[in-house]
Amino acid sequence: MVAWESLLERDAILLLEFSSGVVSYREQPVLIEYFDGQQIRGYYPDFEADLTDGDVLHVEVKASFQLAKPKIESKFRVIAADYRRRQHDFRIITEAEIRREPMHSNLKNLARYSRHCETLESTRRQISFLLKDGALPMNALGLDDACIWRLLACGYLHCNLAAPIMATTLLSLQGGGDDAALLF
Repeated sequence: MVAWESLLERDAILLLEFSSGVVSYREQPVLIEYFDGQQIRGYYPDFEADLTDGDVLHVEVKASFQLAKPKIESKFRVIAADYRRRQHDFRIITEAEIRREPMHSNLKNLARYSRHCETLESTRRQISFLLKDGALPMNALGLDDACIWRLLACGYLHCNLAAPIMATTLLSLQGGGDDAALLF
């Protein structure tokens, strides 16, 4: 279980959890020291994500109204420059990326179903046969919605999470070329 300090961080965890490009992640992984022009300061990024390409990404979660404050904006401009100088990946994400719809609602639904992966093996074999020749609409699989949401949550099925998930949503076994995608 990963700890979070705000509701926005909790929602950002959904992006990390369901991004196919993220292998693992952890909260406040390491102290980063940076020079602000006057003294050396310390900073803990909110999250560290190990990516499928082997890179490590540090993520800061901030509300846009906080980033609009000159002192905060200046601090993170200096921190971002320090990351670039060290050639390390760093990204600040706000509620605009974290809570964009319909993806945010889709991810919340997936999170509800992600605890049931161990009971899906026979269903997984069935859908592998049905989808062996390519994507099909959700309503063509002959499965109830809860089962499909569990299959999506466990990574056995893929769809466009940036669009509303409905009966006509195309489902596939692969992510359609975005198997290493970040959702933010």
